Amino acid sequence: MAKFLLLGPLTRDTNLKGGSTCRGIGGPVYYQAGVLSSLKSEVTAVVTLGKDDAELLTYFSKNVQLKPIWGEETMQFENFYPDQDPNHRVQRACMPINPLELSHLDFLESESFDAVLISPLSPEDIPLSTIKYIFKIGIPIYLGVQGYLRHLEGHKVVLKPWNQYKNFLKYVNFLFMDEVEARMITGDSSTSLLEISRDLSILGPEEVIITRGDQGSLIYSRYHNKFYSIPAYPPKKRVDPTGLGDSYLAAYAFQKQETSDPEKGGIFSSIVSSLKLEKKGAFNGDRELINRRIQELKLCF
Repeated sequence: MAKFLLLGPLTRDTNLKGGSTCRGIGGPVYYQAGVLSSLKSEVTAVVTLGKDDAELLTYFSKNVQLKPIWGEETMQFENFYPDQDPNHRVQRACMPINPLELSHLDFLESESFDAVLISPLSPEDIPLSTIKYIFKIGIPIYLGVQGYLRHLEGHKVVLKPWNQYKNFLKYVNFLFMDEVEARMITGDSSTSLLEISRDLSILGPEEVIITRGDQGSLIYSRYHNKFYSIPAYPPKKRVDPTGLGDSYLAAYAFQKQETSDPEKGGIFSSIVSSLKLEKKGAFNGDRELINRRIQELKLCF
C-alpha cells in the first residue's frame, strides 16, 4: 500500500455556479485526500486552519491521519464559475499567513513516505526551506504551483509571475499547473505550452503536467524527452468543478506508484477528474468505478 504525505491549507469555500451557492470545506489537501483514501492508500495530511474551525477536520475520511497546524484564521475562498469551463474561475479570498515550517514536520525523522503532495494556496503557505528539507530526505515531491502565483488586490485573487520559481523547481520532481498558470509562471505569455514544459523541466522536475480543462492535459517527460497529449473524458454530467486539478494531481501520484508510463498516469488522472466532476465534494469512488469507466470508454489500459 502506497503511503502519501499531503501538505497545505484547509479553506472555507463558497462556490457560485449556475445560479446556485454551495458552502463548505475546500483546499487541495481535502480533494487529494478524497482521491487517495478512496483508492485505499495510506494518507497523512498536515493542514493549516484557524483554531475556531476544528469541525472542518470531520469532513475527512476516518482513514486519513490528520496533523492540524492551528492559526488565528482559516483561509477563505469564493469561487465564481461564469460558464462551463472549469478553468474559467473568478476568485475572492481572505489569506491569513500560517506557513508550514520545518518544526511541523519533525515526525519525518521516524516515518517514511512514497511521495509528498505540496499544495500552497498563497505564496507564504509552504516556504522554500520546507521543500528543501523534504527533498533532501529523498521523498519525491509533487508540487501544485497555484499558490505561488496568487496575490490579493483587495479581496480579489490575481495571478502574478513567480519570481523565485528557479530556486524552488530544483527541489521538485513532478510539477502541476493549469494552462493559465503555465503562461503566467515566467511572465512570458508568448511562449508555447510545449516550450514552457520543456524549459521548466530543465530546472529540475522530471515531469511537467499542464491541465487544460475540457482540452485535456499535456505532460512532458524529461526522462523520455517526449510530450504526451492526454484527452479530457467528458463527464456524464457537470456538477462540481472545484478541486479538479487537485484530484488530477492526486490520481497521478497514485498511478505513479504502479507505472512509470506518463501516458497511463495522465489517462487515469483524466478519468478520475471526470468522475469527480459528476458529484459534489471530493472524489469518493473506488478502483472498480474507475475500471468500469475505462471499459465504457473502450480504452486499452
